[in-house]
Amino acid sequence: MPGPDRDLTSPQPEFAVLGSLEVRADRETVPVNGALQRRVLVMLLLEAGRVVPVSRLVAAGWDDDLPDSADHQVRKTVAKLRSRLPRGPEIIITDGAGYRVAIEPEQLDLARHRGLLDEARSALRGGETPRAAACFRAALALWRGPVLSGDGGRVIDAASAALEQQRLTAAEQLYDLCIEAGEAAEITGELRALVEEHPLRETLRGRLMHALYRSGQQAAALEEFARARRHLADELGIDPGVELTDLHARILRQDASLSRPTGPEPPPSGHPARPAPAATDASARPGEPPCGIPFDVRDFSGRTADLQWVSEAAAAPGSRVPTILALDGMGGSGKTALAVRAAHQLAERYPDGSLFIDLHGFTPGQHPLSAFDAQRDLLAAAGVPGDEIPTVPAGRAARWQAYIRGRRMVLVLDNAASSEQVRGLIPASSDTLVLITSRPRLTGLDGVAWRSVGALDEADSRQILRTTLGDDRLRDELDAAHELLQLCGGLPLAVRIAAARLANRPHWTVRRLVERLRDHTRRLDELTSEGRGVASALLLSYQTMPDDQRTAFLLLGHHPGRCLDVEEAAALLDTDVVTAETVLEELVDVRLLEARDPGVYALHDLVRSFVQRVARDERTREVGQAVRRLLDHYVRRAEHACDTLFPGRRSVHPDGADARTGAELDHRETALRWMDQHRDGMLAAVDAAYEEGLLWHAARLPRELGFHSSIRAYDASANAALDKGVDAARQLGDRPLTRLNLTNLAMGKWRLGQLSDAVARLEEAVELSRQMADEHSHAACQARLGQALSSMGELERALQLNQEVSRRAAELGLTRLGGSSLSTLSLIQARLGRFDEAIRSAEQAVAVFASIEEVQLSVDALSNLSQAMEGLGRFDEALERADAALESCERISMPSLLPLVLARRADVLTRMGKLEEAALSADQALATAASRSDDIHRAAVHLTVGRVRYAQGELDHARDHQALAHEIACRMELRYDEACALWGLARTAETGGQAELARRHRSAADDLFARMKVPETAR
Repeated sequence: MPGPDRDLTSPQPEFAVLGSLEVRADRETVPVNGALQRRVLVMLLLEAGRVVPVSRLVAAGWDDDLPDSADHQVRKTVAKLRSRLPRGPEIIITDGAGYRVAIEPEQLDLARHRGLLDEARSALRGGETPRAAACFRAALALWRGPVLSGDGGRVIDAASAALEQQRLTAAEQLYDLCIEAGEAAEITGELRALVEEHPLRETLRGRLMHALYRSGQQAAALEEFARARRHLADELGIDPGVELTDLHARILRQDASLSRPTGPEPPPSGHPARPAPAATDASARPGEPPCGIPFDVRDFSGRTADLQWVSEAAAAPGSRVPTILALDGMGGSGKTALAVRAAHQLAERYPDGSLFIDLHGFTPGQHPLSAFDAQRDLLAAAGVPGDEIPTVPAGRAARWQAYIRGRRMVLVLDNAASSEQVRGLIPASSDTLVLITSRPRLTGLDGVAWRSVGALDEADSRQILRTTLGDDRLRDELDAAHELLQLCGGLPLAVRIAAARLANRPHWTVRRLVERLRDHTRRLDELTSEGRGVASALLLSYQTMPDDQRTAFLLLGHHPGRCLDVEEAAALLDTDVVTAETVLEELVDVRLLEARDPGVYALHDLVRSFVQRVARDERTREVGQAVRRLLDHYVRRAEHACDTLFPGRRSVHPDGADARTGAELDHRETALRWMDQHRDGMLAAVDAAYEEGLLWHAARLPRELGFHSSIRAYDASANAALDKGVDAARQLGDRPLTRLNLTNLAMGKWRLGQLSDAVARLEEAVELSRQMADEHSHAACQARLGQALSSMGELERALQLNQEVSRRAAELGLTRLGGSSLSTLSLIQARLGRFDEAIRSAEQAVAVFASIEEVQLSVDALSNLSQAMEGLGRFDEALERADAALESCERISMPSLLPLVLARRADVLTRMGKLEEAALSADQALATAASRSDDIHRAAVHLTVGRVRYAQGELDHARDHQALAHEIACRMELRYDEACALWGLARTAETGGQAELARRHRSAADDLFARMKVPETAR
C-alpha cells in the first residue's frame, strides 16, 4: 500500500527543458521560482533516472564564487522543489550521496525527443524511410531552444550544447530523407533558417546546397558555397573542407549522382535490407565498388555514444589523408559488432565502397595475418585478379597503395594484434575511413584516435535478451533476467551466448540458467557455445603474455573485490607501488584490466573466474601468500584509518605491534575517503578469509567495517561480515576479539532497529568482559547496553547503567567512553523530564568530544543538548545547537544520523512557530530516511513530520505519519517512540472531533509513559 507521504490524487506533472523550463500539472503551470531552483531541477531532469551527486548540483547552481553553504543550499532547494511540485517527494528521490528524478518518459519532453530519435533510426535501419522521417520531424518539433533559454550557467549550457549537436545531426538526417524523397524544394526555407543559426556548420550548409540544386536552383547552391567560404575565412581563417569543396565541384559539373539517390534503393516497408557479404566471400564485379562489410547483428544494442564518436570523427574535415579510428577492449566486449554497425551507418558517405578483413590477432588455432598476406586478401576482395597481385612484399604493398589512393572508402581492420601488422594496410593518401579493432591499444601507430569499448549497461544488455527471447519469456522473470545480466557483467559476448542457450532450450527458465551461472567454478563453461566462449576469448590474451606478466595476472586476479588500487596490487605482488603500477598498466594495455580513477583498476567478474580457473592447479602456495599479504594490508590500513576517525578508541594490538602505516591516513578526511573507497573490497576480503580458513583476518577486519558503518550506514552488509568475525574469533578462542565483534554487531543491529538481537549480543559481551576481568570492556559494553535499553523504553535501567559507566570511565581515565556515556545519559534524562540534568550531561559530553576532536559522537551530544534546551523553552539556544549538529553531520557526511538531526531541527522550529522552515527540514529528513532501509531513526522522523503537519493544520497527513511511526515503533520494540506516536494520534483525533478514538489512544500512551516513568512535561 502506498506510504502516507505519497499523494496519489495529485496529477502527474509534465516537464519541458528543451527551451525555457516549463512545469505543468493538470494543464496548469507550476511556477518554479529562483535561478537556483530552476538550475537544480533542470540538472536533475537532464539526468532523469540517474543519480546526480550533490557536488554536481552545486556545480550547476553556481558558476563561480561558491558559498560555503552551497551543499546545504542545494538540499534546501531540493526540499522546496519537493514541496512545490505535485508528487514532489516521490519524483525527487534521495539516493546515496545525491538525488534522482523518477518519472515516466512521457512526462519529460527530452525523454520523448530521445525516444523519437531512437525510433526514427530504428525505422531507418529497417528501410521504413517515411516512418523515419515522421519520427525525426516529431522529435525536432519538441525543440524550443537552448536549455533554460541559454541562461543555465556553465554546466547546463555544456549539456545544452551537446543536445544542440544531437538535434542538428537529426535535422540533417531528416533533410537527407526529404531530399531523397523528392521534397527538396519544400525544405529549403527550413534549411536556410537553420544555416543562418549555424553558419560555420559545413554539413548543414552542404544539405542546403544539395536541396537547392535538386530543386533547380544551381546558381543559388553555388552562392551558398561562396557564403560558406567567406564565413569560414572571416571567422576562422580557413577554407571549406573536402566534403563541401567536393560537393561544389560536383554541382559545377552537374554530376548525375546529385539528381538521384546515391545509396541503394531502400527495401519495401517491413523487409530488412539484404546484408552485405563478408570480405572473404565478396568480389566486386567490374565497375562496381566493393561491398565487403559483414552483416550487422540483429540484436546489436546500445553503444550510442561510441557510434556518435565514430560518426563525428569521420565527419571532421580531411586533407587527403585517411581518418584512422581505433576501438580497443577486452575479448568479447563487442568491438567488431560496433565497428560493423558504424561501417554500415557511414557507408553512404563513402561512395567508393568498403572492405573488411579479420587479421586473426586473437583467433583460436590461427596465427595473426602478416601485412603481406592481408594486402593480398584485401586486393582480392576488391576485385583485383589474382594474376595482378604481386608476389613480392614491395610490389604488393605498392599495388595496395595504388588501388586505394584517391578512393573514399570504409576499411575495417578487425582483430589486430600489433601496430606492425596494421601499419602496412593504412592508405598513404586517401579520404578513406579506417576502423581498427584490437584488444591491446596499438600505441605504435601515429595519427590514430582511440576509444576503449567497455561493458554494456543493463538496459542495453537487456535489449539483447529481449530481441533474442521476446518480451513474453522475460515478463515473468524480470528478477532472474536482472541477475543473469549481472552475472554476465555487461560483456556482449557473454550476454549473447546466454541468450542463445535460452533460445535453444525453450523448456529452460531464465532462473535455471542463473542457478547454473552462480557457481563461479563452472560459469565460464556455461558461457560457451559451439566452441565460442568467454574462456577461449580470454585464454588467447593470457597466452600472449610473457611469463612474469602471467604470474602477476594470476596473483592480481585473487583480489576479492571488483576494484583494486596500486597499494593493494603491491601487497599481492610483494613489491613497491611504482613497480605494481607498471604491472597494472601493462595489463590495461592488453585489456585484462580496466583503468578507473588514477591509481584504481577494475577486474571484470568473468576475468576473475578465468584467473581462478587457470590458477586452480598452479602456484597454490604463491597465491596463498599473496592473499595473506593483501589481508594484512587491509587490517593495518583499516585500523589506522579508524583510529584516526574515532580518536580515543581502544587500540587492539595483542602482539604489541603498531598498525599505523604511514602518515597519510592521519587526517580525518583522508582516512574516511580510504575507508569509503575500500569498503567493498574489505567486505569481500572477509568472505574470502572466512571461506579459506584465514580466521585471524576474518576476525580482525570486521571490527573496522562496523566502525565505518556507524558513519556511512551500510549495516546490513557490515553485520554479515561481523557475524563471520564473531564465529572466527570464537574458533580462535580469542575472547577479547569475540567481545569486540559482538559489541560492533550489536550496535549495527541497533541501528537497523533489531533491538532484541542487539540486547542479546550486548549481554553476552558484558558477560565475556566480566569473565576476562577487563574493566574497560565491561564499562564499554554496559554503555552500549544502556543505549539499547533506552531505545526499548527501559529508561530507569538504562539510566542506572549509564550513570555507573560515567563514574567508572572517570575513574579509569576513559575519555571517549565517558563522553559517550554522558551523551546517552542526557537523552535518557530528557525523556524522563530532567531537563536541567540533561543539559549538564550533554554540555559535558560536548566538551569531552571537543577535547579529543571527536566529530561523530559530538553530533549526538549536540542533538541531545538541543532536545533538553527545548524542554526548558530555550528555543533559540536549542535551534543553535541543532544547526551546529547539522553542520557537523553534513561536513563529515553521516547518512546514519542526518535524518534524526534534520528532524531535531524541525521540532525546534515547530515550537518556535516557524512552520514553513520546519516543513522544509522535516521533508528533507523524511526524504533522507526514505532512501534507507528501516532503521532506528525512522519512527522518530515520522513523529517529527506528524508534529509539523499537525501544527500546519494538515490533520490527515499528520495522522498518516503518526500511524506509520506507531507501526515501526511496535515492530522494533521502540517503546518510547510507540508512546509518543499514540500521544500524537490522540491529539490529532481530538482536534478532528474523534473523541472516543482520542481517549483510547491517550489511555494507551499514558499506560506506556507511566511504565517508563515519563512525566507529562516530557511527552
